[in-house]
Amino acid sequence: MKIFLGLILCLIFQGIFLESSFALVDSNVREFLENRVNQWPELYLPNFKLSDTSKDLIYPKWFEGNWLVTSQDIVNDSEEPVIYKVNFFKNDSDLIVGNRAKNSESIGKAIFGETLIKVVNDPQSINNQITYLKDDFYIDSRITGRNQIQDNDIFFADELVIQTAHKPGASRINQVETISKFQKCSEEILEVDNSIKPSICGVQYVASYGSKVGDPSIHAIKTNKYKLKFEFIESLH
Repeated sequence: MKIFLGLILCLIFQGIFLESSFALVDSNVREFLENRVNQWPELYLPNFKLSDTSKDLIYPKWFEGNWLVTSQDIVNDSEEPVIYKVNFFKNDSDLIVGNRAKNSESIGKAIFGETLIKVVNDPQSINNQITYLKDDFYIDSRITGRNQIQDNDIFFADELVIQTAHKPGASRINQVETISKFQKCSEEILEVDNSIKPSICGVQYVASYGSKVGDPSIHAIKTNKYKLKFEFIESLH
């Protein structure tokens, strides 16, 4: 009986330790993300000390479904907004994830138009993706760093991707960081009608660092800031 009670107490204390450890990690990641936002646009190549690229980005439950996204460049507000459709679904672990290939293809169509042929995920890794365009041009994307907080009231994450653009006779490398912060639009949180999901609002901070991979002294060579709004739709078609 004493041994059994001891095992129960041990498990309880382990649970408390793990819970406090996760809370500490989440707090550290939140501080890291807030610092990145506050430092924008004076950003240097990020150092993801708590990065875990073995796990995909997890979204709050209210992200599930199909959305029409309007992305407006805040820095260059004379630019026309980019409009595209995206999908988020529940995976086998009952977690909400993005439909990476379909979403990337939808964004690509909005940016490249008919030049885009298709976007293909690497079946061996959630971090690798290839975008095929016309004229034997393709972009190989590999996520090398990822941080996010676990909070059902907000989506707050940072990813660093190495993009290698290939065309006949030449290749070019660029490192791109994207910081995303989304929440339910404040004016719609108190909506009484629950038959339609409230829209999602947020900001994305994007920084490009060029080809010098892994050098923390590299300052961003280009920065952009976008205001995004997600409006719920029944279908992607």
